[in-house]
Amino acid sequence: MSADGRWIRPESTRKPVLGGARPGGVALGERGRTAPGPVPASPADRRRRRPGPPRVPHPARPVLRADWLPLLAVLLVQAALSYHLILSNTAFIDEGTYIYAGYQEIAHLRHGTPVSTYETFFSGSPLIYPVVVAVADFVGGLNGARLLSLAFMLSATTAVHLATRRLHGSLAAFCAAAAFVALGPTQFLGGLATYDAMALAILAWAGYFAVRLTTGGGYPSLVASGLLLALAGATKYAALLWVPVVCGIAVLAGPRGSLRSWEAWRRGLLVLLTFVVAVGAAALAAGEKYVNGFNHTTLKRAPGHDSYSYVASEAARWVGPLLVVALAGVLVQLVRARRRGGAAWPEFWLALLLLLAGLMAPVNQIRIHTWLSLQKHVDFGAWFSCIVVGLVLARAALWLKGRLHLVAGVAAAALVVGPLAWVGAAQGREMYGEWSNSKEFVAALEPYIVKGDDRYLVENYNVPAYYLRKQTTWQQWHDLVAVFRRDPATGEMQNGVPAIQAGIQAHEWKVVVLDFTQTGAIDKAIQPTLKASGYRVVTVVTSGKHGRYTVYVAPGYDKKP
Repeated sequence: MSADGRWIRPESTRKPVLGGARPGGVALGERGRTAPGPVPASPADRRRRRPGPPRVPHPARPVLRADWLPLLAVLLVQAALSYHLILSNTAFIDEGTYIYAGYQEIAHLRHGTPVSTYETFFSGSPLIYPVVVAVADFVGGLNGARLLSLAFMLSATTAVHLATRRLHGSLAAFCAAAAFVALGPTQFLGGLATYDAMALAILAWAGYFAVRLTTGGGYPSLVASGLLLALAGATKYAALLWVPVVCGIAVLAGPRGSLRSWEAWRRGLLVLLTFVVAVGAAALAAGEKYVNGFNHTTLKRAPGHDSYSYVASEAARWVGPLLVVALAGVLVQLVRARRRGGAAWPEFWLALLLLLAGLMAPVNQIRIHTWLSLQKHVDFGAWFSCIVVGLVLARAALWLKGRLHLVAGVAAAALVVGPLAWVGAAQGREMYGEWSNSKEFVAALEPYIVKGDDRYLVENYNVPAYYLRKQTTWQQWHDLVAVFRRDPATGEMQNGVPAIQAGIQAHEWKVVVLDFTQTGAIDKAIQPTLKASGYRVVTVVTSGKHGRYTVYVAPGYDKKP
């Protein structure tokens, strides 16, 4: 291993094996013997030869590189931590939404079955992740869908290892991968069947190909980086926030990275151009509904009501320690650049860019006053910051190894990654327990649900709609948000609470379920109308720590055979 932590393959001492003897060569079967002195070449041979660098024979690659074994150990730990979460709870509302939507989209593509306009309110294309995860659910159920997310997150860990290895060597790559796995959001996304894991994995490989572009890759790496950026953005619109970061990597990374080099800027601009062309073509093909959905969910998203301090404190709880270590790495790079100058300055600017990438999600959500999905979005930026964390941990380990002992270097890295992993595992379990186990609720609701024309008004209906999808259609389910109704007597359009109350009075909703959580004010407003209209409570189900569902049925409506 070199001083900077890179595994160095020893130069080959083998002689070339040729079919016969030639001047200065070795005859077949005489490998390893000392060749006779050089024989003067004829004038014709000298005319045919062109000047150029001497060719150095490269040894064959080993079947298993030494630095892949530590990566395999990291991936096994990650798989164990996320798999434990996969088995610990029933479907989250987002999981039920995307899987259920995927089944509808597949039915629409195959048979032309009517489908809800998911493109107008999904923060990602309903034709990408929902379709993929529906196939996984069809094969392996909810656990199969979640294992798909685990595969995506394992892929993202592999990408951060490969990217860091190209930039800073194998020791830094191992530390970067271990730091990424230690995060609670990483473990959480590995067990959650939402499009975050897929988008993060695609974004991670776009970052890797940007690094590869600057360290020996050519146009294939350039095109792959730009196209993967576009695919990540289409999978989840929030991933577009890190497009400048990937383009910046193409400018600053590698031995020729520089803020003053046109060649470096050309790389970044070509990646950006590839991305813009791909996104433009996709937007033209998708149509106006997708553009409106993107504006509604991402670009012009309505601000929330969470305070700056609350959003910042939650982000600090999940990725704060990691960003502190990354900041230390940036300061180390600054000191190094001031001492050495030259090529050390692009390395500093790259480290600073990767640190800022980790801050993008918290800053963006502080701007719009919302905590929603922050625990997932911070992991996108953390992937980039882990490259700097891997570098600073590797340098600390090597510095201690040179002055004290190898054990001191390993202990220093473990003292950083170990507590991160301990806290991260607890955070992953906490995140996975934030929603109620819906097994008892779905079992209590099932006898009243049947495919047909009956309509069901259920708060956060996506989870029961997913579990009961074989015996209902999507048109039968309605949430308590954005309810519209046309009065059959006057033709007047009603919406919100008046529309719900009018529907209850007309007994249009055969089953109504209230849980007094996200739409608690609406629940309280319509509860007297339910009692006055003859609806009766058939069961009250308590599921987990947070779930309490009150199930009402219309007069004369009962369990289905």
